[in-house]
Amino acid sequence: MKNKTIYIKAILIVFGLLILSRIPILVTGNVDRVTLLSTVVELAFFIWGIVLIVKK
Repeated sequence: MKNKTIYIKAILIVFGLLILSRIPILVTGNVDRVTLLSTVVELAFFIWGIVLIVKK
């Protein structure tokens, strides 16, 4: 069970860094549909991962 927690934490770090890297693009307003959609999907997985970690 510990291995799944480590895997989820690693994925959270990756998604968190991806979301942070897109903040400048979102702030300037130069967003295309693909970037916006992928950011929303990554944010959803990020929140889901946090919920899973908090439950355990």
